Parts: sequence; structure tokens; C-alpha cells
Amino acid sequence: MCQLHTLPLAVLALGVNLSEKKSRHTVRVPTFLADRNYLNVELLSGALRRCQNYFELVGHSLTSQDAIRKLDEFEPALALISIELRDSDTAGYRVLRHLREKHPRTAAVALLNESERDLVLEAFRCGARGVVSREQPFRLLAKCLRRVHEGAFWASEDQIGFVINGLSDEKKLPNKPQQTLDQLTSREREVALLVAEGMQNAQIAAKLGISEHTIRNYVMRIYEKLGVTNRVQLTRFCVPSLMEPSELGTRP
Repeated sequence: MCQLHTLPLAVLALGVNLSEKKSRHTVRVPTFLADRNYLNVELLSGALRRCQNYFELVGHSLTSQDAIRKLDEFEPALALISIELRDSDTAGYRVLRHLREKHPRTAAVALLNESERDLVLEAFRCGARGVVSREQPFRLLAKCLRRVHEGAFWASEDQIGFVINGLSDEKKLPNKPQQTLDQLTSREREVALLVAEGMQNAQIAAKLGISEHTIRNYVMRIYEKLGVTNRVQLTRFCVPSLMEPSELGTRP
């Protein structure tokens, strides 16, 4: 089934005609693109190549694992990372965290399906220097990429409001999220960590050999115990535990 909500930004790019003064940029910026399907990649790649000869597409990926491997190889100056990739709806956060920790010189822009508060905040927490929604026109994406490459941060007025309000909410979160996870049973903790790795309920059910309905019940109990309301917030709680050697050692 065609997911039309994922395409507007790319579709707009087909007829893009930027009215800004042509850039005198003589050296194109090495740029990497990660998105969830080939159609989006081809549309955005074509539009960026036609964007005043500013961007040079050095590679693309559809999954977080492949994106991390190629980013390590290419070390581009600029990366446009969709939060929703083929492996999960939040896999792009993993890529952003990798860039922040391993390639801080690569300026990253997060591409969201919609400007929802928690999605925007998590993108900036994971290291994005700019956030753009597919609901916005391509000219704003191109301007965001250029400004971020020049060293600026980029967000819409609404997104800036999310960040400002989010700062005041930080004190409400536990200072030591790994201790909060201790409230969970061993099975709940296992499910929580798999959710944080980007796995969907059906994938977790297959991995653990239990029904998807049981996984949904586990997830709802985890939300209630931790005081979170979605997978993005749960992922943020679990990131410190995922980085512990003991937890990493339990993953295949």
C-alpha cells in the first residue's frame, strides 16, 4: 500500500525552482542521504543535485545499519537522515547518535514525517543540528541544509517552542534512567530494550517466541511503570542501558 504521507516533500522537489540568488559555491558539499524507500531517495537525490550545484550526493541508505557503515566509510560533511527508515519508525535516531559520537564534524539534519513535539526534541537530543518536516516545501529543506553546513542550527518557530518548553520539562525526568528500568521485570526490561533498538512489536514477538498481543501488553505496562507515553520517550530512557557492556553483550 502506498503511504502517501511520506512523499509530499519529495514530490514537491520534482518542480523545485528556488528564487534565491544563485550560490557562488564552487566546491560541492559531500552529502549523505538516508530514507526509508528508493522512491524517496531518488526524488530527493535528484532535487538536491539540481539545487544550484551546491550538494554532491556521496551515498545513500535505507536502513540504520547500512547508513552507519557508509557514514563511517564516506565521512561526509552533511547528512540528511530520515527518522523513519526501513528497519523501524525510529531507526534514524540511532544514526544521529552515531554521528554525534563518532563523526561530530558531520552536520546532521533530521527529516520527520511530521513536526510532533517528542520527535523534534529527540532529534535534537540525538545530535541533529536542523529539523525539517515532510510537510514543509523543498526550498526550506535546501535552505536548512545550507545553513546547517555553514554552522547554524535550524528549526521552525513551532519547533523552537518545543525545544524551549522541553528544557523546562527536563527536570521532571529521572536523573538516572537506568535505575528507573530496575522497576521492570526481567522480561519487561528485555522488551523495553528491544523497543529502544528500533524493533516493532511483531519483530519482538518473533524474537522472543511469544504473541504480538502479549508484546503489546508488555509495552503498555512498561509505559505505565516508567511514566512515558510513546516509543520515542521509552527509547530515551533505555539509551544509557543500551550503552552498558553488560547489555550490549546480550545482543546477538
